Amino acid sequence: MNLKEIKIGDLTGYSFECGCGKTHSVDIKKISIGNGIYKELPGILEPFKQKKVFIVADTHTYGIYGEKVYNSLLETGFSVAVHVYETKGHLIPNEEAIGRLVVEIGSDTGMLIAVGSGTINDISRIISSRMGIPYIIIGTAPSMDGYASTVSPLIINGFKKTYEAVYPYAILGDMEIIKAAPKEMICAGFGDILGKLTALSDWRLSRKINNEYYCETSVELVEVAINKCIDNARGIAAREEQAIAYLMEALILSGVVMGMVGNSRPASGSEHHLSHYWEIDALAKGIEHPLHGNSVGVGTVIISRMYEKVKEKYSIDFTLPAPDFVVEQLKNAGCIYDPKTLGIEKEVFRQSVIHAKEIRPRYTVLQLAQDLGILEQAADELAELYY
Repeated sequence: MNLKEIKIGDLTGYSFECGCGKTHSVDIKKISIGNGIYKELPGILEPFKQKKVFIVADTHTYGIYGEKVYNSLLETGFSVAVHVYETKGHLIPNEEAIGRLVVEIGSDTGMLIAVGSGTINDISRIISSRMGIPYIIIGTAPSMDGYASTVSPLIINGFKKTYEAVYPYAILGDMEIIKAAPKEMICAGFGDILGKLTALSDWRLSRKINNEYYCETSVELVEVAINKCIDNARGIAAREEQAIAYLMEALILSGVVMGMVGNSRPASGSEHHLSHYWEIDALAKGIEHPLHGNSVGVGTVIISRMYEKVKEKYSIDFTLPAPDFVVEQLKNAGCIYDPKTLGIEKEVFRQSVIHAKEIRPRYTVLQLAQDLGILEQAADELAELYY
């Protein structure tokens, strides 16, 4: 497998023995990003034609693509039901949203079709996993890397927790819809990809300190995704179709890699912990929070600066992303790159640097800073830098 030339569709159904000692497999039947993608659905769904197809969307995504999918399936002889979440702000993947879908899905349902991006995908994935009904995700925005992952981040009892789930049966995306996504969502996808720079650094750090399992093949695949997006950052800002396609494919690829490894280590580190902290704080206060990927992009800048501080006390023998480089890439893509502009209050920011490591038990540079006795001082210095 030539990792630098890999095409995302080539990974479907792929299985191989890796030098890391694991056998990696990708249990996704089809990945297709293009134009007029809904026309492929009848062929993909043919094995399920004797049962009902259940479409899940929200008010916005049903209007821009879900209705087209619904009408197309009806016209080709499928039995179709729909649930549309009525949303004014962000749909929250909590007990209420999950339970609402459970009571709507009939026992004769053979396939779920999720039309949307992050939250719609996360809800549909956990339902698919728990009810044993396969699902297809039709992505409507290049906004996050969860399309191909095998976990669902959910808000349960007011806290964000990641639950093991399943791969989607297929991943589809119509470029006419994807490239027209709101700028905030395109930036969120770019920020999520850029976050892999520090996520991989954290993984390398834990391998060095804790001898944690590490897969070089997975790292190389993620780096291919990162580099394609960095090379096309200005094109992404300009909504060039090929650049946006690269972004969407990179987001899917990083999700595939998470599934190959069996956890989110190749794609999520301390930059994600900061993002989760800010989101949980906003939810507790009942206020709007930035899209996850936009927070991750800013978190990547912060964590790259934290690595600079840690390097003064601890020898790191691998290449780290330079903060100015991370900022430059976010600027090239037209994205937010500092926490104040993102809308994070100064004390919330300071506390997040100190406590984000408690979000999940995973060794990162934040824990190393704590172990070195410099975390609180670093938090104070970073807060003064940005506020």
